[in-house]
Amino acid sequence: MTDRLNLIKTPYVDAQTLLNLWSDYRKPRERILRMVKNEELIRLKNGFYLIADKIKSESGLLIPYEQVANFLYGPSYVSLEWALSFYGMIPERVHTVTSMTLGRSKEFHTPVADFVYHKLSLRSYSVGITKKESPDFIGGFLIATPEKALADLVFITCKGMTKDNLRSELLESKRIDRQALLDLDKNMLIEIGQSYRAKHVKYLIDLVGSI
Repeated sequence: MTDRLNLIKTPYVDAQTLLNLWSDYRKPRERILRMVKNEELIRLKNGFYLIADKIKSESGLLIPYEQVANFLYGPSYVSLEWALSFYGMIPERVHTVTSMTLGRSKEFHTPVADFVYHKLSLRSYSVGITKKESPDFIGGFLIATPEKALADLVFITCKGMTKDNLRSELLESKRIDRQALLDLDKNMLIEIGQSYRAKHVKYLIDLVGSI
């Protein structure tokens, strides 16, 4: 069974691919259940798995969290705190993989991490997404640009704040790096902000422009 799993190039796999891989078995679904029980596969949700041997490294588990987030629930892209940490804009380590989605808001609590998805309108969703290649695994993933990740964070977590409240929240509570704010693409931030039609996101644009 392990030899067949080695034919899969990615560290994650869906149930249909596994069923095709074991199509010559009389009961391929039972084979999948057995692999989960034997910890050869890690079930993230029904029909989607990590291949245990492909995420093991000398230092422990090496998990493509961003890729998993994209495939676990979609359409979606990684954003908010996880993306800000990815870009080094916040000092704290983030433990929940945060994403935006066109679908309903949703949470997945898996053996490897919690994945949280926030709903966003199509108008706001379509601006400010980029693709990054994974340094450790084949393929890439969709993630917010730094400007988009910050706008998403403000849109989701800072509703009702005044400009002064927002400044305090970002610079003191979130401890967002001031130089990182200065390095943002202001034109891109304006374009992204206009797609939200939200007063507190407009405050973000004003704040970044005044630093």
